Amino acid sequence: MKHAFWCAALIWLLPVVCYAQTTPLIAASSAAPGSTIKDHFLAFERTLQETFEGDITITLLVDGEAGSEETSLAGLRRGRVHFSAVSVAAAATAVPELSVLVMPYLFDSDQEADFVLDNFIFEPFQTLFTKKGLTLIRWLDSGWAAIYGRKPIVLPKDLAGYRMRAASALTAQAFLESLNADVIPLTFADIIPALQTGLIDGGATSPFMFLTGGLYEHASELTLTRHALNPGTIIANSRWFDSLTPENQSAVKEAYAPSSVLREGTRRQTCESYGILRERGITIRTLTAEQESVWKAAVMPSHQSMVARIGGQADMIYSAIQDGKAAFKALGLLAIPPCE
Repeated sequence: MKHAFWCAALIWLLPVVCYAQTTPLIAASSAAPGSTIKDHFLAFERTLQETFEGDITITLLVDGEAGSEETSLAGLRRGRVHFSAVSVAAAATAVPELSVLVMPYLFDSDQEADFVLDNFIFEPFQTLFTKKGLTLIRWLDSGWAAIYGRKPIVLPKDLAGYRMRAASALTAQAFLESLNADVIPLTFADIIPALQTGLIDGGATSPFMFLTGGLYEHASELTLTRHALNPGTIIANSRWFDSLTPENQSAVKEAYAPSSVLREGTRRQTCESYGILRERGITIRTLTAEQESVWKAAVMPSHQSMVARIGGQADMIYSAIQDGKAAFKALGLLAIPPCE
């Protein structure tokens, strides 16, 4: 390992006295049990210890020690945390335009979404994050949202008046409102108590989180609407990141697994979760093409109102996504059907 030094030359005292300079790095996450995110943070630590030019002290708080995602993000913005994995819903409290990414039926496949995220909107979001004192390092993949509840939910009309938990992202709430559900915004940690008390009867989350978060114990129906993708983010505190040399900035970026690896892990875990959920008595419903068209017809007309509700540069992001979707289609790239 290379070492960096700073030297204080005292005019009246020789020789020059040099002190080793240590860079602190506090990384935080509240990854679900069994998630690959923790493994990637451990690998990140091992790699960075070898590639960082100088002394670095890495503290991993990846079992939720830093609190909820919202708490971790607040610490990140204040510089108490330097590096974190944050869902789009939580990160949107700092960068509201992220809510565009979870608009219903915005993307048609994993492959299309990956192409657009990496080639059309990563740089625009880097600029938006920078304005909030944050540096976007990488996209994660938290999987497609599905609808869960205590009763069968097959068509949008099944949600009318139904008490549904919504994440903090504006578009997650607007999606359920457009279906006339009784929308109750809650953090993920509050879902199970709300299900237990009857405050809510269902919600929307990824199948993997439905399993690992224990939600299936209180809601036995899961419908694979796949209505919204939650990319997730890896973010650094900009003041901390900008204090690093260009070489160490590259080391930090490259030490964490690339988006392609992160996506593959999430998609594999999603497929595995279906089998486990079925073994535990959960009914998993897959929409027919006709049923999916009904869902799209019910919510896609509200896209423009959602963009207006988000505000800021949401219209620019939405337009860039449409350009990316057109480019993906023009390339003739094939979408791989998801597992069920």
